[in-house]
Amino acid sequence: MNPPAERPGSSPMRALYQLRVAGPLPEDLVRDLEGLRMSVEPAETVLYGTLADQSALFGLLTHIHDLGLQLLEVRRMTGPDPTERG
Repeated sequence: MNPPAERPGSSPMRALYQLRVAGPLPEDLVRDLEGLRMSVEPAETVLYGTLADQSALFGLLTHIHDLGLQLLEVRRMTGPDPTERG
């Protein structure tokens, strides 16, 4: 099986993702999700982070599953990171 074709002139780009999980996260679980920022909203926790590629996203999703968290939504964000101050 051949790997996916690269678009001419493109290079793998990091992307910002927003993941929503049910309920608040205990502090020890937050430490396990190193590199992600978090905000708590009613009935859910929103995690933000820039991931290197799709493989990193799949690894994060597996980790969230292994922690027993209920994943509600995954979004690839465009534009500036909403948690960055500048």
